[in-house]
Amino acid sequence: MTTRQLVSLYFLILALKFKAYGICAFILWLNIHKFRNINKNLKSKNLRKALVFPKSGGTEDLVEALKNKKNNEIIYYWISRKFLKSIYSFYFKNNIGGDYFTKINGSKKLSIKKFYIESLTKIFQSLDKFFKFDALISFNIFYYAEKNLDEVCKKLDKKFIILQKESAFTPIEEKNAIKIYQNYNDKSLSTKISVYSKSQKNILIKSKIAEKKQIIMNGCPRSDYSFKLRKIKPKNNIIVYYLIEKTRGKVLFNKKSQFNWNNLYDKTLKYLLEYSKNNDNVKLILKGKTGVHNNLLNSKFLSKNCIFINGGTGERLLKNAKIVIAFNTTIVFEAIASNRNLIIPNFNHENIKKKDKILKIENTNYFANSKLDFFKKLDLYLHSGYKNRKLKKTEKKILEYYQGNVDGKSGKRLEKFLSQTIC
Repeated sequence: MTTRQLVSLYFLILALKFKAYGICAFILWLNIHKFRNINKNLKSKNLRKALVFPKSGGTEDLVEALKNKKNNEIIYYWISRKFLKSIYSFYFKNNIGGDYFTKINGSKKLSIKKFYIESLTKIFQSLDKFFKFDALISFNIFYYAEKNLDEVCKKLDKKFIILQKESAFTPIEEKNAIKIYQNYNDKSLSTKISVYSKSQKNILIKSKIAEKKQIIMNGCPRSDYSFKLRKIKPKNNIIVYYLIEKTRGKVLFNKKSQFNWNNLYDKTLKYLLEYSKNNDNVKLILKGKTGVHNNLLNSKFLSKNCIFINGGTGERLLKNAKIVIAFNTTIVFEAIASNRNLIIPNFNHENIKKKDKILKIENTNYFANSKLDFFKKLDLYLHSGYKNRKLKKTEKKILEYYQGNVDGKSGKRLEKFLSQTIC
């Protein structure tokens, strides 16, 4: 967090205490920025304004959809989500339910919610006087600090748009998601909701979170980049391992289904470090998530030909990757779309023993079932040539189900969707 943000947050809370909503709005305005990489071809004088609350993955979707568009009708701005979280925390103190558990119950909490929404409405109403906006954009229906913006936008006659960036659900997550969405969240009053896939659309409808007319399926725009990589030959000696999240998906598992992937994580990392140590011509990149894999920062046990990258989106690492190693993550689909050699660790036969807890991948050729099998695949792929080819039917089936993108044109669909919704 920058010094400017820290100072702004301090005065924001102070202004909230005195109900100085105009000052709150002014503080927000001071922290609003233009997107530099998607506002390059603005020619119209009567531009609509959209204010975005950035989130890793979702922001990349937006950039991929809009970066090359000409004669834009909409100018996009962004502000850190920290400001909304701070406002929410000011009113609800220690009663924060958290993402995916946004429903507020009890007369006392409902009274706070009413006052909170009224205050939030006044803040954005004041903001609109000197930063006239047409739409707010969030990347998940179930972010607790952004959930109630749908009501605010209704009161102000503004558009509230969700670009839902979640799609990679395991079978048990799909089942539990319907229950959790319905039981712990109120119906969305969003103007429109863009989703990646038909499966996500069905989950939102079945859980009664949204109506069919609200939801548009556009696919995953950032996957467009992966399709472009099919024409690019990767480097022969680079392995990218997208580190396993040990408790991935815990939000959408019930108490009886608690588990972790510690064993698989440990084995995969151990085997890869051994392989890289014995093959010093190979460059191993370990890609982690901020706050999830911080324990590898400044690790002394990594070999000279192994580096750790913490945070940020991972699709850009696909360009030079000869081999991609991933488990229960959307990078699995990015690797398939980009025609990269994919290996899914399966050392404990997870695809059989815990098949309801891993992504539905019918092609068993991706799985490495033992250390010997793993090393054989690594050797084979590192020494194989590269050939651009068409997607197989099984690959199209996977991409269609999880990403709704088999043609590399989701960005165009999203761009059209935003233009029609905001303008």
